[in-house]
Amino acid sequence: MRHARIMVYQATALFLSGSAQLAAQVPGRLGAVGLSATPWQLVRFEGGDGRVTTPNDRSKYTISFGTDGQLSVRLDCNRGNGNWTSNGANQISFGPLALTRAQCPRGSMHDMIVRHWPYVRTYTMRNGHLFLALQADAGIYEFEPMNGPGSAGVGPIHGWATYRERITLPRNAVFEAVLVDLARPNTQDEIIARVRNEQPGNTPIPFVIAFDPSRIIQNRRYAVRGSIYVDNALWFMSDQSVQVLTAGRGNDVNLSLRRVSGTGTIPPGSSSPLLESTTWKLISMPNSVVRTGTPEREANFVLRASDQTVSGTGGCNNFSGSYNLNGDRISFTRVMSTMRACADPVANNTEQLFLRALSRTYRWRITGQGLDLLDSAGSVVAHLEAVYR
Repeated sequence: MRHARIMVYQATALFLSGSAQLAAQVPGRLGAVGLSATPWQLVRFEGGDGRVTTPNDRSKYTISFGTDGQLSVRLDCNRGNGNWTSNGANQISFGPLALTRAQCPRGSMHDMIVRHWPYVRTYTMRNGHLFLALQADAGIYEFEPMNGPGSAGVGPIHGWATYRERITLPRNAVFEAVLVDLARPNTQDEIIARVRNEQPGNTPIPFVIAFDPSRIIQNRRYAVRGSIYVDNALWFMSDQSVQVLTAGRGNDVNLSLRRVSGTGTIPPGSSSPLLESTTWKLISMPNSVVRTGTPEREANFVLRASDQTVSGTGGCNNFSGSYNLNGDRISFTRVMSTMRACADPVANNTEQLFLRALSRTYRWRITGQGLDLLDSAGSVVAHLEAVYR
């Protein structure tokens, strides 16, 4: 095999940037070769010069492949997630990683793996082990199945939660993480298990969710969400649900929390809505008059985490498509609408501009009950508000 010469990446960065955004693999395309059949733990790394490096604990270096092109990793004291894609037989590429920022102890393989990560090019399955090779003769990582046959995703969920704000949590803060069932669209997600950590201290906040394995059904989707309360008031909540367990997603999770509103104590009941599973109604767009006629046909959309789809209406026509979410970055793809003519020319213009705004969206932010969609330059292309019906 051929391996690669590696560029150095910052190990303490929360997000590792890449030169290009890699597309997620088509679900199931590589499932037959067993990449997503089990979480994998590191056995050793052999460099192009023949030197071998082995971890002091194999279970501290793991990777779990999802059939939807997502993956989760544990690199010693840090956990994270990212994406992967394959464009041919035994070909594999990894996208940027979102990692926690803990400083691992001396002798850790964390920094080396982070440096090598963007340069993995091929994989091989041999004698039940997975071999990931770097381009240009730089080295090979050897992994073994972490669990026995059929046991992937059964053990407790291990995770870390972080937030970007430089805020020290008071002693009466409580961190809560929940495991939910996403299997039933248009209904409230069922909570499978939860954990509460009192006085969690500073981030990253570690947590473990124990659950009853008999409640996990392999053809359903499950996710973890987190939140921080102070005197029963919500201060932080998950940017998004992170899917786990089934479809090869594994048991490791990294939660990114955001401040729900402003600063100081937030009264109970006034928390900001979640980006996903909320109906967002179009309120305004730059240099445009927004009018849709009747409340039943107001321009709006809903993001569904269970299958990463967006659906809504522009005011005259219904539309649907897919979205990709990575922290505060979001993009809409394959958005298609019906072709009914709009009798109201203003509503027709609103619809066209709204769909165009979705195609230009690069980031999102929630303030209070409002959602702003921003382009790559940071300009707001559409402002929406949460609707509760």
